[in-house]
Amino acid sequence: MNTGYFGAVKKYPQELRYISIARFNRFWSGEKYIKLAPPPELLKIYDYEEYKKLYRTKVLDKLNPYEVYADLGDLAVLLCYEKWADVKQGKSFCHRRLVAEWLEENIMGLKVDELEV
Repeated sequence: MNTGYFGAVKKYPQELRYISIARFNRFWSGEKYIKLAPPPELLKIYDYEEYKKLYRTKVLDKLNPYEVYADLGDLAVLLCYEKWADVKQGKSFCHRRLVAEWLEENIMGLKVDELEV
């Protein structure tokens, strides 16, 4: 399993399973997994620590990580909007990496990397 962003999908290996975990994307016609999408009220929060706390309590704490992993599978690439370079530089944050951390914390031996382009 990996994470990535919509803008780089065409540059990623085509044999993987690309799944949007964003609530809204009018240009994405592929698979979606709305269970991991942040609720609309979180989209207005710009403080990372507050966002992280609320995303955990409103979304992740209500899900079973083993069921999520079983639904998505090894070939899944969880997609959202933020460019990886911006996330690495601290210019933005993304919930896909919070999902990755949550899965890694709860499923022994699982590593969820960001796809690089």
